[in-house]
Amino acid sequence: DDAPVASRREFTEALEREMPAPLDQLTRETHIAPVDLRQAAIGLGMAVYSRYQSVATLAGEPVTVREALMAINSAVDAYLRAQAGALDTESRFCLDWLRVYPNGRGDYGTAETLAISYDLSVHDRLAQTHQLLDASRGQVTLYDIDDYDGEREYPREQPTAWECCLRMAWHIQLGDDRGGVAGCAAVARRAGDRLDSIERLARILYDIYNTRQDSARAVAFNSVVTSWPDIMREAARPAPGRLLD
Repeated sequence: DDAPVASRREFTEALEREMPAPLDQLTRETHIAPVDLRQAAIGLGMAVYSRYQSVATLAGEPVTVREALMAINSAVDAYLRAQAGALDTESRFCLDWLRVYPNGRGDYGTAETLAISYDLSVHDRLAQTHQLLDASRGQVTLYDIDDYDGEREYPREQPTAWECCLRMAWHIQLGDDRGGVAGCAAVARRAGDRLDSIERLARILYDIYNTRQDSARAVAFNSVVTSWPDIMREAARPAPGRLLD
């Protein structure tokens, strides 16, 4: 009876303020599978909702449990968007492009405008240096998982989180007989300081493809995350054929 009453705005602000820390714990310490993250977030968000005697709109209408669940889902969306801010600029370009163009294909001029906002060049930086996309005949097309097969050469510079994440997805979807965890570990050894970004990106890409009901790609990125502890253990071992000091 003595619980406070909150407005919808106060409730959503409390979600935005309080959910990132436990979501960080779930994703970065517990390594919860991306497929389970939104379900787990319900408990976190409802703990906020249920602390109030009631939550109401400006018109005085009660915010129902269903509406609260929608707000919790939006808070998870905001959390995942914030994770993208830690990525390298090339990977952020690719992520933004994919969100706008589900098949990864769009107009060159539009791509160049987006690239300039990241201080990048479609032709020089994204297509030539990092080979993240094909830019020809007035179109830009992001390379997909299957374009990052085991025979593909690495760029001269440190690979982006985007490239490493898609390379891992290629290995993991083939299983251990054709790469699997060992293949992902080989990618991790080349990733340098991008490891944390790769796992974050895999979670974001899972969420995008799951929302689009693209189960094959969603499963691949979910598997990268669920295999992450094994990948890290394998990556910490000396690479095959490497001499020990």
